[in-house]
Amino acid sequence: MLRPALYLSQKLPRPLVTKDGGTLRTVLDARTYMLALSKAREHRSQWQRAAELLLDGATVADFSKAVELARFYDAKLDVSKVPAK
Repeated sequence: MLRPALYLSQKLPRPLVTKDGGTLRTVLDARTYMLALSKAREHRSQWQRAAELLLDGATVADFSKAVELARFYDAKLDVSKVPAK
């Protein structure tokens, strides 16, 4: 398991662009974003899952997928800016 500072500094597999003009590039960015969620959003199962993965020190890929899914369910992810594979 990585030290918390190392884990938080890891880059997400791809940046997550938000409709409000932000970009989540690292685990720390995503964590900071999650800490600013409204209580209603925070209690949604998708965000709870992302929080569990973060606390468990899951792989960055798994954590990033969970955040991306939660953002999608919130309709906050700007899918027009997600790079095609």
